[in-house]
Amino acid sequence: MNMLRSLALLILLPMTLAADEAVAASSQNLPQLGDATSGIVSLEKEREIGQGFLRSLRAQAPTLDDPILQDYLEHLMYSLASYSQLQDRRLDVVLIDSPLINAFAAPGGIVGINYGLFTYGQTEHEISAILSHELAHLSQRHFARGVEAGKKTGVINLAGLLASVILMTTVGGDAGMAAFGATQGIVQNEYLTHSRAREAEADRVGIDTLVEAGMDPRAMAYMFERLERANRFSSSRIPEFLRTHPVTKSRISDAYNQTRNYAKKTWPPNLNYQLMRTRVTALTTKSPRKSILLFKAGLNDQDEVKRDANQYGLVLSLIEDSQADEATRYLRPLLEKYSSSILFRIAEADIHAQAQRYDQALKILEDALAINPGNYPLTMTYAEVLISANKPVVAEEFLLNLSTERKNDEYLWYLLAEAYGLANDIPGVHQARAEFFVLNGNFDQAIKQLGYAIPLVRGNFQQNAKIKQRIEEIWELRAKH
Repeated sequence: MNMLRSLALLILLPMTLAADEAVAASSQNLPQLGDATSGIVSLEKEREIGQGFLRSLRAQAPTLDDPILQDYLEHLMYSLASYSQLQDRRLDVVLIDSPLINAFAAPGGIVGINYGLFTYGQTEHEISAILSHELAHLSQRHFARGVEAGKKTGVINLAGLLASVILMTTVGGDAGMAAFGATQGIVQNEYLTHSRAREAEADRVGIDTLVEAGMDPRAMAYMFERLERANRFSSSRIPEFLRTHPVTKSRISDAYNQTRNYAKKTWPPNLNYQLMRTRVTALTTKSPRKSILLFKAGLNDQDEVKRDANQYGLVLSLIEDSQADEATRYLRPLLEKYSSSILFRIAEADIHAQAQRYDQALKILEDALAINPGNYPLTMTYAEVLISANKPVVAEEFLLNLSTERKNDEYLWYLLAEAYGLANDIPGVHQARAEFFVLNGNFDQAIKQLGYAIPLVRGNFQQNAKIKQRIEEIWELRAKH
């Protein structure tokens, strides 16, 4: 496992079973972490650790590479973060390709969620409650505080943590818990089974974030109740979030008590969130025929927003099933009703692209980009269609411009390598592949790819120097891991 070789001896996680007493201390007695007088993990060190964790996570956990869902999650996370107590608001959001109900936060602003949370969270308020809870773990420096407590207890290296997180995130809790037990000898951990004190603190701070963001503060209690019911009636398949964030009656009661002074109100369904839920279902259902039947049944929903969302899901499933004409028939009313919707314009372009009407698809996307320049989902869809239309050089230009803002987007580098390949730009292929491998923690392969590129650019001094400089940077990254 390419995982923080040098930091493994320095950056250690506590056995929180023995640390509860330290955590339960009042906030005024907590150490001032990362300041000039503190030897504990600084924000920058947390960021460095988190990036290493993220690289290994990408390499081993399947991700759902969908620019539309990614864009939605990033906007929601950054919006919530702006109302939170988070000091360092550099965030990396990872959408895990797993139906299990789970979310986690790792030091340095890493937040991972399984797509299963979309199917389980009925409203944007509920999924925001889970995300606010994870942001609270970050803002309250639970990792760094755990390191402080760990000086008095036992330790675990980050490689063991990563292995158990990946197993619990992907194949399920039993395997993950067993792996963690083998690593530490107890089934408790800073990330995987948080102490009650830290969980309660994350609940309180998370609810405060919901209030500040103008969202339903009771959403956390609602979500906890649903999770608790799922646990009660299906003890053999405990939701992953419950394994990592145990929910008790008293915890639900505490969540309700914190909101008792806020007036109850009716929150209308959020169209954008409901569209994301149906998109997840359409993308992850193996049989498009099955999802077509599901979404057609949803067209009878009494709620207009949910009807429209089901209609969008039906369009996506029809596209997947190569029924372009039917997809157009169901999409047309949505385009008339929501004429400025980027989501529906992308769906319209997808219909044309699937039918190999690339000129029409590109025109739709170009018109939308003229109104929304630099939009991430639009730009990525435009690049995908350009590649399909055998216009890779134009795709390169758009992807390179986007890469200056999204250096950590592995799907972008994957697409860019594909565009370079179609354009027969072999040095470009190797450079894009190198960046992809860096993001997955495979530094040796990244260096090898750049080594392949050097003899191909011998006559270009500037390119040669740029590639050699990047090799040096990757060697430095490798030395830290």
